[in-house]
Amino acid sequence: MDEPEVGKIDRLLQFVLATAGQEDDFEDRQLGPIHLIKYAYLADLAYAEEHSGETFTHIPWKFHHFGPWSAEAYSRIDPALQEVGATCKNTPSRYEGDFTRWSIVDDELYRRLGGELPSSVVRSVKHNVHRFNRSTEDLLHFVYTTRPMLRARPEEIIDFTLPDSLAKKLIKAVEQISKEADEEKLSFKQKQRKKLAREQFRAAILQRLGEKMKKKRVRPSPPRHDDVYFEGIRVLESLAGENIKPEKGVVRFSDDIWKSKARFDPDLS
Repeated sequence: MDEPEVGKIDRLLQFVLATAGQEDDFEDRQLGPIHLIKYAYLADLAYAEEHSGETFTHIPWKFHHFGPWSAEAYSRIDPALQEVGATCKNTPSRYEGDFTRWSIVDDELYRRLGGELPSSVVRSVKHNVHRFNRSTEDLLHFVYTTRPMLRARPEEIIDFTLPDSLAKKLIKAVEQISKEADEEKLSFKQKQRKKLAREQFRAAILQRLGEKMKKKRVRPSPPRHDDVYFEGIRVLESLAGENIKPEKGVVRFSDDIWKSKARFDPDLS
């Protein structure tokens, strides 16, 4: 990893921790390596969505275990955070080695890095750190369901490029913003005419809905719970056969499931 990329990931990790240091709760200011890595990934994703799939750090991200992982980013945590004087707290854990938490409260560092990093990166870090803090479970669930993760398989390098369908939606959104900007240039009378047309259209829709609501609704009569009813229920249940007995076994899925459209296509349910 060349020097410019090292500088980018270092500043990103420092800003993530400095942003956590702005939280009111003391415990929310403490982040572990897993939090730092995932927040860095989300920042790269936000940047990529505005730069045709190109990430801010340029480091490779990999689908490892249950989420995105970067050995390059992980290797920079200690040197990057030590450089700005962050505090590292190690607590013995019975599950996996030491329980590591980093923290720093430095308003000047927070403001400086916030002014140096791209706006998309800054927005992502501020929003996600404040939203998830140190909640590992919620953060991992959110990260796992991001678009690039849903299109990848385990141990595969993550692709941040936008699919054609999403790219078209973004283009359409930009065009809509341009259209709204053009409307701002309309004269006062033109705006009033458009407003009146919208109100008339809304009134017509509400009138039609009101007419439909006034129509008499057919309400089915409730069934009589007599002997005939219960006998019918008994016959229907007998037609279903014997009750399914619980069994134990192993279910195996093909590796093709990772590339199935059911994971990422919103039109499939």
